[in-house]
Amino acid sequence: MQIIAKGNGEIFSKTTPDDFRKHMLAKSDRVNSDKRMDIKEAVQRFVQDGDYISIGGCSIVRLPMAFVHEILRQGRRNLRMASGTRTFDVDLLLDNDRIAQLDIGYILGLELLGIPLYTRTRVQERLKSGDLKVTEWSNGTMAWRHKAAAMGIPFLPVRSLAGTDTFKYSAANQVVCPFTGMKINLIPALFSDTACIHVHKADKYGNCRIDGMLNEDLDKARSAKNLIITTEKIIDTEEIRKDGSKTFIPQFYVDAVVEVPNGAYPTNMPGIYYLDLDHLKTYAKAANDRSGEALKKYYNEYIFGTEDFQEYLKKCGGEKRINELKKIERMQGRA
Repeated sequence: MQIIAKGNGEIFSKTTPDDFRKHMLAKSDRVNSDKRMDIKEAVQRFVQDGDYISIGGCSIVRLPMAFVHEILRQGRRNLRMASGTRTFDVDLLLDNDRIAQLDIGYILGLELLGIPLYTRTRVQERLKSGDLKVTEWSNGTMAWRHKAAAMGIPFLPVRSLAGTDTFKYSAANQVVCPFTGMKINLIPALFSDTACIHVHKADKYGNCRIDGMLNEDLDKARSAKNLIITTEKIIDTEEIRKDGSKTFIPQFYVDAVVEVPNGAYPTNMPGIYYLDLDHLKTYAKAANDRSGEALKKYYNEYIFGTEDFQEYLKKCGGEKRINELKKIERMQGRA
């Protein structure tokens, strides 16, 4: 196959399909094993410095924030990361210099709240110094990279990126199709060391149900060596077995099941609670201080100054605030 153009970006995920297949075969004996643990143990066991991680959800919807908080508390560093449409989760990691290499589709935005100025400034400084490396992709090609990995193949041919500067800064290759003679772009598969996905319900084995937007979470689950599931509620396996069609992620991909009620807060959990716009505004205001001092106070108060995610929730208004957000999500109240 003739390569006629190459992006000048770097491939940060080094796992090959055969490497991944061997890993998955080795953990197949954990089917029907109880995988319940707390978030502290899950991060200790499955996230190490330098790992490549992928996070479920999208934009400000269904982000596994308890997982992100625990990475910060445990001091994980030099992470490599997949970033399709990422907002608050990746911003927290970038603010604290925890990411060293980033496959980037969309970052540095809080949607209607704009761009956190400190985060952007810090990213620019680290790019200039070489402490942070990025390879650019479109949101679509990021999703298809996960899909290629989930399919067990090293790349997928796509017509995306052609004729754009994104191709130039990606790690894609343009080739001549051996069947049609047309130009086509090849995007490499993306395997992660660990992925975390927040779901509505799961049983103790890791059979998961998700309501609402799914994004590329199934492909992320299928292309991660280790998969941490955080869930609003652990339900009985008999309930799962009543209707297998509702199981979005089956247990044989899963390594840890962590029950974290309100674990996506302050982002939206479809059908359960709305995003906490007030808290996101608190963060955005702190992030607009270019000195970083306001953000230090934010992190010391809400993350590093709390023992766990439940204490963080209490600082943000606790059950009273969550109930208000539940009413908003059900269109029964206002913020």
